[in-house]
Amino acid sequence: MKTNKYWFRSKYYGWGFFPISWEGWLATLVVILLIMASAYSNGFFTDPEHVSGENVVRYLFDVAIISVVLTLVFKPKTRGKLRWRWGK
Repeated sequence: MKTNKYWFRSKYYGWGFFPISWEGWLATLVVILLIMASAYSNGFFTDPEHVSGENVVRYLFDVAIISVVLTLVFKPKTRGKLRWRWGK
């Protein structure tokens, strides 16, 4: 028996979704850890005084890729359509 348990729900305002189950919270934690790993690999934690513009651009690129890929992965687990919302 296949069940489609949702991990996320569409936001009431703006574009996006937020976690509503433990799987969603775990997935959110994984996203945060991936973004922190990118910051670490670009020297934001190890040598913050010598972070170059190239490191910042690389970090922003990493965050964009992580966001797009994981949004596509999490979209089937989201209750409601992903669209801009102005409230109920």
